[in-house]
This record gives sequence, C-alpha cells and structure tokens, in this order.
Amino acid sequence: MTPARTEELFATHARAVHRYARARLPAAEAEDVVAEVFAIVWRKGELPDNPRAWLLAVARRVMANQARARQRRTALVERVRTHPAAAGADDVRLVGELDELRCALDLLRPADREVIALLAAAELSTAEVAQVLGCTTAVAATRVHRARRRLRAAYERLTDERLTDERPTEEGA
Repeated sequence: MTPARTEELFATHARAVHRYARARLPAAEAEDVVAEVFAIVWRKGELPDNPRAWLLAVARRVMANQARARQRRTALVERVRTHPAAAGADDVRLVGELDELRCALDLLRPADREVIALLAAAELSTAEVAQVLGCTTAVAATRVHRARRRLRAAYERLTDERLTDERPTEEGA
C-alpha cells in the first residue's frame, strides 16, 4: 500500500476507529489502538472492499489483544506479590556486589563511566568504542585501560572500606 493511500485511509477512517476505541478505553489507550490499526494496514498492504468495517474489526482484535496482555501482566504481578521468590545466599551476595560496583562507578569521572558503559552495557569492542568516541583505536585503547584501572581501584577502595567497617572493634570483642 502506498503512503498516499494509507494517509487517505487514515484521513477518512481514523475518527471512526478512534471513536470506537474511545467508547471502550481511556483516551491514551484509544490513540494507541488507532496507531496500531493503521500500522497493521500499512504492513498488510491490502484492503477489502469495505475498509471501514475491516478497520473496526482490526481495532476490535487489537483491543482484545491489549486486554489479554493487561490480564497477563496483572496476573504476573499478583503471582510475584503473593509468591515472591526467596532470595538465596548467592542472590544476596550478587546484589551486594552489584551495589558496590554501582558505587564504584559513581566515583569515576563521567568520561570513564561512559567508556565502561560502552564496553560493558553496550558490549562494544575497543575499535567500536573508538568509533563512538570519535577517536583512534589507540586512543580508545588507552581510555579503556585507564577507565578499567580506575574502576578497579575504586571498587577495591570500597571493598576495603566495607571490610574495615565490618571488623569488630577491640572494645566490642
């Protein structure tokens, strides 16, 4: 379907689809339904002889799908709320280590945090980091090395502080 034809259909039938959806849903959700219906029209590429009825049928199915998804999310939230998974010792330890790592990252300069994020979160290579930063691979490699070294030092400093805080004092022993 051509963009012009899709625009024509939208101009002709969007209000009807919106009114149909709005009679059943809040305004924002009705707008989502209209957007999804016309995305389906564009992807499908063909329309039957009576497009208005077909568009309303598509809107009906979109709303049914949204209702099922909402019910699944609600049921999942309820299951998690009523049957939370017990945290094991490994989970508690891992969460603690992640908290320490976040604290160590907070101690870094923004430029070092960016390099670490590109390496770890975006899973980029040093050459790709160079492209993102707009520098040579050699410069990026130096930045990566320094950022890792600074992160390691910050993490070790926090770990040492935590261990020092956890040691019993001579008075309490």
